[in-house]
Amino acid sequence: MVFRATYSLLLVLALTWGGAAQAQVVNIESRRFMIDTVPWTGFVNFRFNVSENGQRSLNLGLNGAVQHIDGPHRWIFINDLAFSQVEANDFLNTGFQHLRYNYRKDSLWTGEAFAQAQYNKPLKLDLRLTLGAGPRLTALNTRKWQVNLGTALMLERETITDGPVEVAGRSSSYAAVTLKFSAMVSLTGVVYYQPKVFDASDHRVALEGAFLVHVTKRITMESRMNLLRDTEPPEGVTGLTYSWTNMFGYRF
Repeated sequence: MVFRATYSLLLVLALTWGGAAQAQVVNIESRRFMIDTVPWTGFVNFRFNVSENGQRSLNLGLNGAVQHIDGPHRWIFINDLAFSQVEANDFLNTGFQHLRYNYRKDSLWTGEAFAQAQYNKPLKLDLRLTLGAGPRLTALNTRKWQVNLGTALMLERETITDGPVEVAGRSSSYAAVTLKFSAMVSLTGVVYYQPKVFDASDHRVALEGAFLVHVTKRITMESRMNLLRDTEPPEGVTGLTYSWTNMFGYRF
């Protein structure tokens, strides 16, 4: 059992080391595990897209996560890597690595702490390092519905392409709703609000919808739609971005 868990962890690290997000707000909610009855679990997803709209674009992506539970303690490691190319231009990569620790006090309240490294070359984000912590409330948890609310204070150190290094504090609040149509099909919607501390005019709002289908016990298909509004984007970058991603996955 220990060998299998170690092998699974190494598999995800080997396949996904590098990291990726289409938007500058990383949505962790749709990547959480619904399973909390086994010590180790994980998944790997692959995505591929080619489009022609005057210019040919190619997009490749790979992400994965591993969760370990020990009583009230839960560790989650998430990694995402993506490459995009337009015509014969160089590949641009986006990515993130996210480590999160949860301490579940009871069925309602959970304390969370996290660390994250993120980059997004198309959005001129060379590197963003984040540390944060805060509470999470399970407001509703039934056979069909799950509603979670959370907030955190976080410290960001951000490096922009051809720009200065900025260190700032932000709050990050979210609401997540999951509708489980059956054991095989679910829909998750999440909204994030991330204002700068003492300056709410500088904020980011992100929306994501994720539709997940378990084709078999191990194989999944997932479709995600992301929308991000940033009031203070880097110069030359639009304040409103969106993405639509389709993935095939394997769960272990």
